[in-house]
Amino acid sequence: MFALVYTAGIVAKEFGRLYGYGLFVTCVCIIFCECFTVREKVNTYRRRLGCFVFMSIMLFFTAQARYSVKSDFRDSYMQYMTDDKAVVVWGKITKTEYKNGSYRFYLSDCTVAGKMAPDSEFSVCGSVILYCDEEAAKLGDYVRADGNVKLFSSATNEGEFDRKAFYSSQGIDFGLKTGKIKAKLPEYAWFYHGLQRLRDNMSEALIDVTDGKTAGVLSSMLLGDKAFLDEDIKDLYQVTGISHILAISGLHISIVGVAFYRLLRRKGAGFFASFLFVTPLILSYAVMTGNAVSTKRAVGMFILTMLAAFFGRTGDMLNSLGFMVMVILWDNPFTIGYTGFIFSVVAILGIGIVVPFMISDVREKDKSRWLKLSDKFWSSVAIQLPMLPVVAMNYYEIPLYAVFVNLLVIPLLPVIFISGLFASAAGCIAAIPGKILVLPAFFVLRLYEFLCRFVITLPGADIITGSLPLWKLFVFYTGLMIFIISVKVLKRKKDDKKQEYMVKLRIRRVVCTVFLMCVLVIKPSHTKELDVLDVGQGDGIFYRFDSGCEIFIDGGSTDKKQVGQNIILPFLKYNGVSHISYWFVSHADNDHISGLAEVLESGYQIEHIVVAETARTDEAMAELIKKAHTFGVDVIFLSAGDVIEMTHVNDDNQADKQESIVCLYPGNDDFYEDRNDMCLSFKLTDGDFSGIFAGDIPTEIEQKLVSEYGDGLKADFYKADHHGSKYSSSTQWLEAINPKWTAVSCAKENRYGHPADEAVNRIEAAGSRIFYTMESGQIKYKESAIYENNR
Repeated sequence: MFALVYTAGIVAKEFGRLYGYGLFVTCVCIIFCECFTVREKVNTYRRRLGCFVFMSIMLFFTAQARYSVKSDFRDSYMQYMTDDKAVVVWGKITKTEYKNGSYRFYLSDCTVAGKMAPDSEFSVCGSVILYCDEEAAKLGDYVRADGNVKLFSSATNEGEFDRKAFYSSQGIDFGLKTGKIKAKLPEYAWFYHGLQRLRDNMSEALIDVTDGKTAGVLSSMLLGDKAFLDEDIKDLYQVTGISHILAISGLHISIVGVAFYRLLRRKGAGFFASFLFVTPLILSYAVMTGNAVSTKRAVGMFILTMLAAFFGRTGDMLNSLGFMVMVILWDNPFTIGYTGFIFSVVAILGIGIVVPFMISDVREKDKSRWLKLSDKFWSSVAIQLPMLPVVAMNYYEIPLYAVFVNLLVIPLLPVIFISGLFASAAGCIAAIPGKILVLPAFFVLRLYEFLCRFVITLPGADIITGSLPLWKLFVFYTGLMIFIISVKVLKRKKDDKKQEYMVKLRIRRVVCTVFLMCVLVIKPSHTKELDVLDVGQGDGIFYRFDSGCEIFIDGGSTDKKQVGQNIILPFLKYNGVSHISYWFVSHADNDHISGLAEVLESGYQIEHIVVAETARTDEAMAELIKKAHTFGVDVIFLSAGDVIEMTHVNDDNQADKQESIVCLYPGNDDFYEDRNDMCLSFKLTDGDFSGIFAGDIPTEIEQKLVSEYGDGLKADFYKADHHGSKYSSSTQWLEAINPKWTAVSCAKENRYGHPADEAVNRIEAAGSRIFYTMESGQIKYKESAIYENNR
């Protein structure tokens, strides 16, 4: 409980007072209830309550003070950091990685030099990542590195991965691109070098004794080395809810530590001797595998359990967890925002708090076979259920069948772990024994893959929830608490009515699970919304009509890699968009379709792709159309004058507003060699809102449309043609549209000079308010207001 109070103090500083103080008040109420239920004398009760409340207040404000100290310290030197600034960094290597063709060295206990303040050249700083093309140092070395600062970027779109927040939560301040590293061997360098050599040898041995896919998974699970992990397998495990097996966690520590601990105890070793042997072993294993936050938590809890046994006490899982949470947050308060830490803690809370109330209260020897199976199933539910909001908050979707998949996956993990461990060890000596020993792990992992691929074909395997609002989190965990309290009361009253008790327990479990799932998956109604995404040099626009119909316009980039996987899909899932009704493609240049191709390949549901009738003969467009048909997506061809109606009907079955898209260009008789001259152009109308979208058309085509449509082009919103090129957005065109606001989508640094000063001046002269994705990030229009996701 004290750990929860301390966490509330951190939450108040990290996420806002509303969340922190709300959690603190909840903790105090629980303390009141717990003290009230203990049958003691009034004076004893008052003293206990007063002591708990006083300690809670002290911890709450101590946590806030600690957070402020750490935050102010970080700001004191980070305010002088800029991209590409030349600095020198000293520090100790605590982790090494090989990724994307380069080495990464993680430094701690760092000092940085390079004009860190008006009166200082040096400053102590947080952790730093060195990026180097060669393995210039080893684990445990103290190094001096000269290079240029690489600041981590913040997310500029909803749902996009926030690198700055991610690394900040791990205490990492910045990266350093370096080609010059000088290593100094510390006193115990041989120990750290030996651990790194052991990990590298075991990883290489796995590659020699089995195929690359299996070796990648085993290296990640056993050694914390994700360099060879297949991205397809990683995504597959995530979608089906078993990605937790790829991280070094309590299960791995238990297998390593408990196995040796029990072996020593059975051989007659005392508690203290077993403790002295096993503790250095698991600490070394933690260092070798990267010593992630979840690993620190697991190692700390295991050591506390062994200490309890040494002193003749029974280890308490929840108290051990609370102690380690406070230790970790004291060391780095920003860890509160690290997803791996939250998953790790919530999983243990599920085991320690929810599981006892989900399973039957019957002695193990008295349970029937079916009751044992039932308890295993509900144990899996109890662990997965509290984690679902955390999954939804980070991935904006939940794996519906994760409970069933984990029922089969978790019991077989020791087989993989033991087989992989012995195979890698044997493979360091000879390949043939390693190939034999790895077979159990190989077959189990193939079973996992088959199971996961089967599960994702089932209906509703992956439910998009969107980002969860605060009220949903409150209702979800309040509902879970009510269930626990109701079962606690039920168990007190069961007496001899065991049959009635089991019936009531089953009903409560089912009702609770169904209710909590409904809280997560039921989405509130939405109003009209326009989002111009920051895709760099390209276009990507989302629109939701007032009736709920959702469309997307273009979706590509020439300077951002995997824009579909990294920006468009996360945005759609963040906003709870489970499918797109119409995906409009202006033309087939890469900066307009590269992301769409990725979305198609991901299997995301698109009902129709809409292209110009004249684009049939375009080679790149023909390839996109072929891909769309491959994935079962209908393709609609439009010509000038065609209309797509999305009429909203009121309760009287009368059309109360116009919702339509009218194709303006090109017509069947239009033909130009340049793709930009043949862009699909249309006007969107949604009640009192309208917008013009014309891809990359030049001034000549704009003039043609002005002469054909005149005042019919008038609209509230204008997506600047051709990313603000000087050869587009002509004066006559802007006068005809007369937009209230204009969005320019382009990269801050591009070789085309977008947006051109000439185009910007013309838009401003037309009286339109201009927004730039390169400055504002994602631009959102909702409920007659404009929001910028500033960098």
